[in-house]
Amino acid sequence: MFEKFDEGAMDVLSAARQECMRLRSEQIAPEHILLALTRDPYNIAARSLGTMNINAENLQKEVERAHKANRGDQEPDFVAYESITLADQCQLIIDRSNDFRLFFGREKIGPEHLLLAVIDQGDENALRILEELGANLTFLRRQVMNFAAKQESLSRFAPVAKITVISGISEMISRHLQSMEAVQRLAQTAGMKAPKLPDRAELVLMVFLAYLPEFLLTQVAFQRYLVEETIKLLRQRTGPLEKETEATMVSAAAQNLRSEVRSIIEHLWTQEYRMLSQMPDEAEHEEIGSIIEDLWWTYSEELALHEVFDEALDDYRRKHVLNLQKRKLELSQRLTKLKQRLEETLKQCFLKRTISA
Repeated sequence: MFEKFDEGAMDVLSAARQECMRLRSEQIAPEHILLALTRDPYNIAARSLGTMNINAENLQKEVERAHKANRGDQEPDFVAYESITLADQCQLIIDRSNDFRLFFGREKIGPEHLLLAVIDQGDENALRILEELGANLTFLRRQVMNFAAKQESLSRFAPVAKITVISGISEMISRHLQSMEAVQRLAQTAGMKAPKLPDRAELVLMVFLAYLPEFLLTQVAFQRYLVEETIKLLRQRTGPLEKETEATMVSAAAQNLRSEVRSIIEHLWTQEYRMLSQMPDEAEHEEIGSIIEDLWWTYSEELALHEVFDEALDDYRRKHVLNLQKRKLELSQRLTKLKQRLEETLKQCFLKRTISA
């Protein structure tokens, strides 16, 4: 289960067990993972939470308060470390963190993937604690993206969108095929009739519909943040860049990513799995490419706005901050609509074609 965890994620799991012992809980719950994520202040998850003034100290107080409200006086006197198990919701979080690992093109699950999974799974207690501490979950996700891009910008091997999506989708398909085979073997061993399972083409289609939009959305945002961090590094090494030069770099990266997404779609749909009767037509490629570019430039607006917002906070220009906050919310709404458009467009492209046998 934990072979995909990096050292930081394993430390988080160990710290979550220790929190269980301290709070005399018999199962690791999402709030224990959340608290454990802040124990190392240098990991991406803790730094992202820290931008919203959420740290180990105030998070611990809030978790203890919520724990006391939920449990009252009914708790054991002592809980052995070895007897602590994972709550079902935490198992879902671990599974989902593996998805985020693939979306980011990483070999191992890190603390940042666990944080994104905690947010994504929507556990009532964990989200209530974050909200009580004033977290904005939408912006928290983007802070994780920002810090991940900062880290990758210093690496010689930053994930490439095409490789990330194709290898990630392939791993997901392989994983689900193995699960189906395991169910069939179990039925055979038990002497029972195997349940009706989808065939390979149907499973591939389901994986594409469920995960391809998330892969593309994550990569558009991540690659945009990565370009921004690369420009910052260039400024540090060469001095200020002309605005026209920066704009050309950003625009060229947008066009490259649009072409890369087309290449991803053509590879997956016609070369890798050969599951569709025909290629998407030029109009569909244009629609998908247009959405990718709209996402790119909306993230660009968001990055520029974030910089201005921080400056306004430093100057205590309250009225200006409120106006900027309104613009940030408008950008978030625009991103939500673009995500929905991408999901619907990909779905229509798949479902209007006949799946080959």
